[in-house]
Amino acid sequence: MNKNDLINNMSKRVHLSKSKCEEFMNEFYSLIIDALKKGDEISIRNFGKFKVSETKQRKCINPQTKRYYICKPKKVISFKCFKNFKFAVK
Repeated sequence: MNKNDLINNMSKRVHLSKSKCEEFMNEFYSLIIDALKKGDEISIRNFGKFKVSETKQRKCINPQTKRYYICKPKKVISFKCFKNFKFAVK
């Protein structure tokens, strides 16, 4: 399912126009991004938790040249779904 399919299904279930549902999805997406940029964690009950963590600087190897180089630290977004959400899929 892609974003358009999700918007179409949402508009059918809640009986709103597709444009309103798309506006909601875009705003929801931007709120999550803004909170993660600030370093906040987002926890949505019975759904999951978004979190930003930073990887450490480490030594890496290029498999083609067999040369070592230093990988810079970077920020990574992780998502962990809650048990209720996970069990609903099973």
